[in-house]
Amino acid sequence: MSSHVLHGLNPYLLHFSESLSLRWTGAASLVGFLLAFVWLKRRMARGDGPLAPREVAGFVVYASLFGVMLGGRLGYVLLHQWDDFSRDGSIFFQFRQGGASMPGALLGVLAFTAYFAHQHRRSWLHLMDTLAVLAPLGFLLWHLAAFTAGEPLGHVSTAPWAMRFPAELNIDGFQPADVPALDLSPLAQAPGHELARLANESPALLEEFHRVLPARHPVLLYQAALEGLVLAGLLFALRKRWPGLPRGMMSGCFFLLYGVLACASLPFREPALNLPVSYQFETGVPMAALMMMVGAAFMTAALTQRRAVPSLPAP
Repeated sequence: MSSHVLHGLNPYLLHFSESLSLRWTGAASLVGFLLAFVWLKRRMARGDGPLAPREVAGFVVYASLFGVMLGGRLGYVLLHQWDDFSRDGSIFFQFRQGGASMPGALLGVLAFTAYFAHQHRRSWLHLMDTLAVLAPLGFLLWHLAAFTAGEPLGHVSTAPWAMRFPAELNIDGFQPADVPALDLSPLAQAPGHELARLANESPALLEEFHRVLPARHPVLLYQAALEGLVLAGLLFALRKRWPGLPRGMMSGCFFLLYGVLACASLPFREPALNLPVSYQFETGVPMAALMMMVGAAFMTAALTQRRAVPSLPAP
């Protein structure tokens, strides 16, 4: 039997019923918001940012709600459910069915911080620079949480760390690595973690999964490392090495590096498994190029803006 691990993680942290459950993606969002609050609170208490300490809690709550959650949801329905959304706008509010777009969340945060800066007379670029070093933490948590769903996104690989994803049985046009010895069609609609559980209880089924499921690159783990750990390390290194960067430059570096690092995982992704064109756009070169263009715009603004007196936090 192959030594490649069979993915068997459960995407639910808590699951009491279809209407009462908590996915790892939801838990990751909650943890990310909490860590953002703690980090911003400590930083603003030192006077190192455009917010007053008393404003941090409200800012994090509204940025999370209107920027990340609603922005991510709107991006998802526009990219992936446009036909249904154009016929029935209430689809946007069907949060229980899941669906969020990371680029949509980023654009949502851009819009919310622009509104907040205008309403409170703060520097938008300063606010964005403050959040830029936090964003990789969100990417890290999101990709790790999304990995629990067990989507077979990667190219077939013989690497020792490659994994077999039972959820691949649910994909239309699934091509087994070998001729199946067992009839797997009754299992095709079961979630990946349930298939893994059944396989661990049946040696024959486990052997069959290892024989017919190709081992693939765990792309989401690569993205977690690149867009989370590596991006955070680069941004903190830039901030420490050049603390006097003009406002907007850190945001520009964030978007530019994010686009570059997003491209770094593309050679390991299996395009054929991303069936809808909208997913190929969101996870492919076009979206990465858009992020890099946004980064270039921030850098241009940082280099051309006039030197202004730093805005002080509200008393």
